[in-house]
Amino acid sequence: MADAAPPRRLCPTVLPAILTAMLLSGCGEGAGSGSAGESAEAVPGEVVYLRYCYSCHASGAAGAPRTGDAAAWADRRARGWDALMASTLDGLRGMPARGLCRQCSDDDLVLSLGYMLQRSGGLPESAPAGLAERLEPPPARD
Repeated sequence: MADAAPPRRLCPTVLPAILTAMLLSGCGEGAGSGSAGESAEAVPGEVVYLRYCYSCHASGAAGAPRTGDAAAWADRRARGWDALMASTLDGLRGMPARGLCRQCSDDDLVLSLGYMLQRSGGLPESAPAGLAERLEPPPARD
């Protein structure tokens, strides 16, 4: 029996390039650009969450608190809205600034953060006035 060929190895500089390309693959069109799969019926904040936040906050990648895990968000929520928003805008530990959504407006990120918090134990008391109402789904069409 012939010896198997040795496994091929990636050049050490290729792996970081591949990982960077994977991380940036979600970036592109703006959040409100009407991309395929986006619906005018979406809950405010949901489109940005699904496009930019979901990959880490659904799986807990890089230590991200998982959406829906109230215990994971409790200490963060206790820090208050301003601290949470600062982490969103500036990045924190493994999370890049603006969640890699450089074209998202601050308001897009406010709604996305609010969307995650509502599903993870609720908004902190220090959330902006009227945010809970802004996160309501649009009325159903007849």
